[in-house]
Amino acid sequence: MRRAPLILLPALACALLAAPAPAPLSQPPPGDGRARITGKVTCESEVPLSEMVIFLQPGGNDAGAEGGGETLPNVTVRQRGGKFDPPLVIISVGQTVEFHNDEEKPIEHNVFSNAPAKKFDLGLYPPPQHKSVTFDKPGAVFLYCSIHRFMDGVVYVCPTRFHSRVAPDGSFAIDGVTPGKYTLKTWQRRRRFPEKSEPLDLSDGGARTLNLELRRP
Repeated sequence: MRRAPLILLPALACALLAAPAPAPLSQPPPGDGRARITGKVTCESEVPLSEMVIFLQPGGNDAGAEGGGETLPNVTVRQRGGKFDPPLVIISVGQTVEFHNDEEKPIEHNVFSNAPAKKFDLGLYPPPQHKSVTFDKPGAVFLYCSIHRFMDGVVYVCPTRFHSRVAPDGSFAIDGVTPGKYTLKTWQRRRRFPEKSEPLDLSDGGARTLNLELRRP
């Protein structure tokens, strides 16, 4: 058997050297720099905390004040069984709430508020109509119906979209926070303890755990 000419070996070596290097393994995309806050609220006595709000107030002219810039969807509050459902909703400044009359019988309802954050009166309207209100100032807006005095509810308007309703076990979480300096604040629908207000520097993003203890003075 004839041997292959040795001249092929250098040619093969050149071909291997000329071949492109294998592509590097793909790396996970870097984080977007936004912060996540988790924690738990505790108190001196066994009281429900599910009607408590945790929110971030931007510090001065900090960039975090823009709150992410997203357009937030409308929120629905239904009137049925002579009640506001849900009785508490948490929204951001600039967000709209739709008030639906969802009674099965031809019962008219009205929604009004005299709160400093938003004064309005929608008048009477039957089912299945609904009317909308856009809330442009932060604060608690207490809801009433002019013909059903036992009806009451709350729209709590936060200064940014960075807020959370406290769960019955006291836990809370706020995701996607724009880096910046804030003040973390609390609000209780039925205030049993002094509210909390703590400065919070989230300029570096990342995850943060913050536990709050409510005490009577």
